[in-house]
Amino acid sequence: MQKIKGFLMYTRIHVFKFPNKVARDSFRFFCINYTDKLFNEGLNFSLFVDVTNTQLHYLTVWKNKKDWEISFKKAKEYSDVKTQVKEMGATMSIVGGETSGRMTSNSNFNLFENVSF
Repeated sequence: MQKIKGFLMYTRIHVFKFPNKVARDSFRFFCINYTDKLFNEGLNFSLFVDVTNTQLHYLTVWKNKKDWEISFKKAKEYSDVKTQVKEMGATMSIVGGETSGRMTSNSNFNLFENVSF
């Protein structure tokens, strides 16, 4: 039997629906660049899920809710992002909550792109 480790974090799930694949891919590129700044503010990792050619789910997993709250207050361009999403003809919804996760010693985190600063 494998040993499983548990932990508690905070996750934000962003659900986007775009009018076309070009808009989705363009916004995904923006999110990658923006996320790079967040790693210095407590972001553990992020995941992009290309659900369809026009749907993107973007998950940010933080060390804890307090780190996310501090980062959120600093992010003055957040309102600009909402405006840009609407101008692209896209819709956005965001939910978040305390997150518990599990992994095994066989988990392969080499599948993640390692971002170092």
